[in-house]
Amino acid sequence: MTVSKVQIIDKLRDRLTGPLSKGCSGALYGLSVDGVTVVVAAAGKRDSDGKKDLLLLNEVLPCGIEPVGAFTCCETATESEGLEILKQLPPQTQDDVIPVFIMQDGTSLKIFQFSEGELIPAQLEVITEKELNENTVTIRVRGKLDLTCGFTQPELALGFKHLIEKVTCPYGSYAMEGDQVIFLHKFIEKGPGTGWTKSTVDQPDSDDSEDCEIIGPVSSEASVEDLWEFTQPEEEDDGFGGKSSKGKKKVERKDRLEFFITLNLTNPACTSRTIGCAPIVHYEKKSSKTISLPIKIDALGVVSKQSKAKELMQVLKGCVARQVGDMAASVMSEFSLKKTVSVPQVHHFQVPSLPHLITIIYPSAADNETFKAYRKNMHESFMLPVDRPFFRKSNALLLNDTNTKEKLLNVHSTILDKHGVAGGQTGVVQGLYTYFHYMQDNFDDDGWGCAYRSLQTLISWFKQQGYTDTRVPTHREVQKCLVDIGDKESKFIGSKQWIGSTEVGFVLETACNIQSRFISVSSGAELHTKARDLIAHFEKEGTPVMIGGGVYAHTILGVAYDEPTDTCSWLILDPHYTGTDDLKTILSKGWCGWKTAKFWNQTAFYNMCLPQRPKNVI
Repeated sequence: MTVSKVQIIDKLRDRLTGPLSKGCSGALYGLSVDGVTVVVAAAGKRDSDGKKDLLLLNEVLPCGIEPVGAFTCCETATESEGLEILKQLPPQTQDDVIPVFIMQDGTSLKIFQFSEGELIPAQLEVITEKELNENTVTIRVRGKLDLTCGFTQPELALGFKHLIEKVTCPYGSYAMEGDQVIFLHKFIEKGPGTGWTKSTVDQPDSDDSEDCEIIGPVSSEASVEDLWEFTQPEEEDDGFGGKSSKGKKKVERKDRLEFFITLNLTNPACTSRTIGCAPIVHYEKKSSKTISLPIKIDALGVVSKQSKAKELMQVLKGCVARQVGDMAASVMSEFSLKKTVSVPQVHHFQVPSLPHLITIIYPSAADNETFKAYRKNMHESFMLPVDRPFFRKSNALLLNDTNTKEKLLNVHSTILDKHGVAGGQTGVVQGLYTYFHYMQDNFDDDGWGCAYRSLQTLISWFKQQGYTDTRVPTHREVQKCLVDIGDKESKFIGSKQWIGSTEVGFVLETACNIQSRFISVSSGAELHTKARDLIAHFEKEGTPVMIGGGVYAHTILGVAYDEPTDTCSWLILDPHYTGTDDLKTILSKGWCGWKTAKFWNQTAFYNMCLPQRPKNVI
């Protein structure tokens, strides 16, 4: 018998074999890529009561990453227990996915496929997150809906129900970025509708009563990957009846494919059963309290790049309907507890150890304390450490328009292994930061603002890790902070005077309540003697380090050190860059890169500010 292959992302493999998974069991989530089931996510709970009840959390995952199996990381688990867990799975939504079961086998994993009531051994292949991204496309759907209804629990519930019907019925259509392609519902009309008078038991809606129609220059056999070609606006006529002579611009694949909700109200009806039916209007005049809420949709999906473009409609509808449902749960929960309603807000989170995004709906009125217990449950469900925040509002990833230029995040991520140090140890920054450098935001600080920019990068790290709500300060705000604490005179505000590592530490403590540790050397030639200290810092704290010496300041993102050869390399983020935020230029010209000992001024005094991460914060 041929053994089937199942793929798992390396990050997930590491979590399932790590200490935080011990005693946990739960659901596996994934999708089919080229006919192979790829397991992307896992979420569960500890079996403290001996029961292995399946906890489903697919509502926080991108649509398309659906339950595909179960896992257990209990030392005493048996295959029969796996069968019991698998029976709790919801019906499969992906036709070519066979449910899988994963269990720990010492320090490795054993995988089975569930077929005809039996567990059949399968082959487990580990792939990287990069390989997953190369073979899938992330879908993002945005739009604004309005909820206007009575201020009662039944009316709120009914209002959200109607919103879900609106975006999933043929009124709901989806325009792709570039304004060339629109995904529409299309009725397959078989005759006059029977209306609502005939029960759904007598005449259920058939699955083939509607279809997806793609408006635009897309062939009926196009794949999702083919859609990238149409994500740029169509080339305008050159005035002579033809296109520009410059030739067609190559469209590069981006992080995600953007869609926008549009309501096609010219459709004959919201369902095939009401085609040709006359509307009935019920009018009732009464006095009551009403509410109007803006519902801002920002939903995600993931599909195989080889999927048929027409099949994308199911993911488009699914991710929006799921998000409206989650918003309804948020609003109804707040109303039930407090008799108040605040705008539900979408937050996307990118946890370093997870190969997928997490989406959570928080009420706009909620603060960090309100959902502390919920966040702790999320940490435990996804087998994440509980000593640092991952799901605070301030942790949220800002997904900007793909065609707009924003400051760069984690510019070092593709050069982690380019340090050139054979053997030895390596320590690098953990989490997300923003690259701040000279001349950004139309502010000329060339020649004096390097330490300010390094400080901005440090604060961006603490903000994006959820440790502070403090926004990244301007140069003037940094100067005012130092004046307010008595470190500088009032004339310092608005000047072009430098600051150093000590002042960076003062601002971190004052503005963000962050303590810092300082390490100094009398010359650049001695910096390699502190390599082990830096490695320990990156492993324990994970924060970027500001270093000042001579007339320059830099940000250290990592260090590689081989003790036998006394060879050291530093991963440097250079704030002296004055160009545009072009990643290729920044990396190719060395504005972010690994530097040898020659990079440092061999005779200058250097002082390093090592910010300390707050402990046991969630």
